[in-house]
Amino acid sequence: MRGLFALGASFGLAVAALIGLSAQSGFTPFRQPDGSNVQGMAMLCADPTTREALPCGGAGAPINTLASPFARAAKAFALPVSTTPQTYAIVQPAGTAAYRGLNPCPVDIVISSVTATAPVTTEPVVMNGQTIPNVLLVTSPTGNVNQFEDTYFMARSGRVLASSANPMGGTVRYVSIMAVADPGATPCAFRLHYGGGS
Repeated sequence: MRGLFALGASFGLAVAALIGLSAQSGFTPFRQPDGSNVQGMAMLCADPTTREALPCGGAGAPINTLASPFARAAKAFALPVSTTPQTYAIVQPAGTAAYRGLNPCPVDIVISSVTATAPVTTEPVVMNGQTIPNVLLVTSPTGNVNQFEDTYFMARSGRVLASSANPMGGTVRYVSIMAVADPGATPCAFRLHYGGGS
């Protein structure tokens, strides 16, 4: 009888191991735009009922989390800033769901996507005697950034945010930007990267 019980227990353990392995074999890793796997680690969250640390998003865990590294889809857009709102036309890369803003300026800035009145007229952007690639200054009427309501980047800082819907639709995005204080005599440009991740 004891031998039969041991055999049954061994069989049960083998079935559990097979189920666990088959569940793992169905796992599909998250991938970056270049096809490489996203390296990650499990975050643990406190479960207040059992006082255990569970993987975040697991049964009983209080939050669902998913984080992957930010991956650029193209080169950065450089947007010169001044205390007067300026609107720039850029072509947002297809399929990008997030953007990383980097503010190297010594002053805070605000930024927002705005609408433009057709027909839209533009001109090249020149900074320090050089033409900035992939960015055009809009010279026709547009909406303007609002320093009290729009996205704020503190001086010499950066962060990644989800990309809002383009108010004009399509791939051309009109971005209005301004400094909330005089950046000084040295020209300064906000850097905008589109991509995915966080």
